[in-house]
Amino acid sequence: MSYNVSVEVFEGPLDLLLNLIDKNEIDIYDIPINTVTEQFIDQLKKWEDMNLEVASDFIIMASTLLEIKSKLLLPNETVIVDGEEVQVDPREELVKRLMEYKLYKEISENLKASEEVYSKVYYKPQEGVSDFRDPFQELSAVELKDLVETLENILQRHRYNNPQGNFFEIRREEVSLEECTRDIESKVNARDSIRFSDIISTQASRSRIIAYFLSLLELMRTRFISVRQDGSFSDLIIEKRGI
Repeated sequence: MSYNVSVEVFEGPLDLLLNLIDKNEIDIYDIPINTVTEQFIDQLKKWEDMNLEVASDFIIMASTLLEIKSKLLLPNETVIVDGEEVQVDPREELVKRLMEYKLYKEISENLKASEEVYSKVYYKPQEGVSDFRDPFQELSAVELKDLVETLENILQRHRYNNPQGNFFEIRREEVSLEECTRDIESKVNARDSIRFSDIISTQASRSRIIAYFLSLLELMRTRFISVRQDGSFSDLIIEKRGI
């Protein structure tokens, strides 16, 4: 009798971590390190039991999780921000890496889906194609790297504007990309030009800020809007444009 064994494939340790977070319905900004570390190491042990080689980057991540776990047992470290003491969360760097990975992964999946659609489209080019513009060229108006760095800067400012001295229960917020997209369209239709900071409130959750950011990228891709900046890390200026 033969047995078929299904092995989940992960692109890297961050991909495995996101998978564990999604399975456990964990708030990515309040990760229970004990639980995630145990499940992460259990997964590595399963691979070893199946005689599968565990890549070094997974082992490094396991070490990082154990280090964060040990730091959480120590008194909280504090830093001075604008003359005030702010507690440093040992999980902060990990959360930042996870959010960056999640953002790039979602953008990659969206672009891949669009590529599949366009690969099935066949058409006869019209005469005089000098005015033709690639539907993705709006992303080149502002470099994607600059957009991501600006988002990180917004999230960092948001964290210090809303410091959390102690841990408390956070309810999972369901954020709809469709809802965010409609909201941006409505505001841009009303004013033709609007700043990203005008769309998100000072009390907006990090997940809502990221949802609005992803909606912004989709509207850029469909050429409904264009986005520009006056300088590095400055506010995103959203303008309506003709399709």
